[in-house]
Amino acid sequence: MHSTSLRVLTIAHNAVAASNRARVDALRRLPGVEVQLLTPPWWFEEGRRVAAASASDPAWRVGPTLFTGNGSRHVYASGLVEAIKGTRPDVIDLFEEPFTLVALQTLVLRNALAPRAALVFYSAVNVERHWRWPYRTIERAVMRSADGAHAPSADVPPILRARGLMQDRPVAVIPLGVDVNGFASAEPMPLPDIPRPRIGFVGRFEPVKGLDVLLEAARRLSTSASLVLVGDGSQRDALRGDGVHVLSSVAYEQVPSLLKALDVLVLPSVTILPLHREQFGRVLAEAMAAGVPVIGTTSGAIPEVIGDAGIVVPERDPAALAQALDALLTRAELRQRCIAAGQERARRTFDWPNVASQSLALFQSAVAQRRSVRALEVARA
Repeated sequence: MHSTSLRVLTIAHNAVAASNRARVDALRRLPGVEVQLLTPPWWFEEGRRVAAASASDPAWRVGPTLFTGNGSRHVYASGLVEAIKGTRPDVIDLFEEPFTLVALQTLVLRNALAPRAALVFYSAVNVERHWRWPYRTIERAVMRSADGAHAPSADVPPILRARGLMQDRPVAVIPLGVDVNGFASAEPMPLPDIPRPRIGFVGRFEPVKGLDVLLEAARRLSTSASLVLVGDGSQRDALRGDGVHVLSSVAYEQVPSLLKALDVLVLPSVTILPLHREQFGRVLAEAMAAGVPVIGTTSGAIPEVIGDAGIVVPERDPAALAQALDALLTRAELRQRCIAAGQERARRTFDWPNVASQSLALFQSAVAQRRSVRALEVARA
């Protein structure tokens, strides 16, 4: 196989949504790369149930699944065998966690139908978790047999190594991608009933997102501002106060326009161990691409995503968050510096072509690793 000729089979439940399928599209635009995609018929993505729409894409297969919508338990009732046989992949790009039933199914079928194919999986778990049976057994088997892995933040690879990923297997930190041009060129959404400046949050209304801290910070502001909370979740009824505007979730296609209508985007996530630290926070990258200054907390991957392109405050600290918000709303030079740095960081780090190039480099390393493993297996036979 020539180094620039690669057949890739991507298996990804989240790719039913166009925002996540952009990763496959970016890989396909790389020279010498052929990508086939397999997804379930539907999944809950972008805040709603999204149905696969593969009719216009002959390289996108839809396989019926059992336990559809359950990330740990779903498996393909059909379609996966046909995809492996039809693609004859050099790389099986499993965009699924290694402890899942579909990961075990993919590993078994790789070994049986395409033993030369490199198996590369994805993981975003950035806390030490102890899975119950059978998930811990599945994870151990996938870790031993996979040829590579990738994660969206630097906290994950050490956890993968500790849980059994072989030291000679490549693992890469590859961020989640963003359509930078799409966010940059969007027109602001009209919000005539919400005065400016507008401080925004877009996401789930759940305890891990730290919305209670954001509400308290808003009460401490020296600057008059509107707080715009967009999403849904268990805490919706508790989100109230002077200047607080709670909006329902918008379709993902409207998110660029929504972000453009904000003056600051805040992700005030909190760590709740042993279950959760913020795994990435893609809305931060999207806001940077849209030219909106960002503030995040120290939870999980947030500081890594923001880098030097925004403000990071200690989690659960409403006073520090209020101070950062006042600074961005009143200091024009700081605001412009964050906007410019955010746009540059989005283009350099999160744009889909850059993500695709990093993925290709990982695939090539995994193929080389698989070749060496197969050579040893043949020599021992």
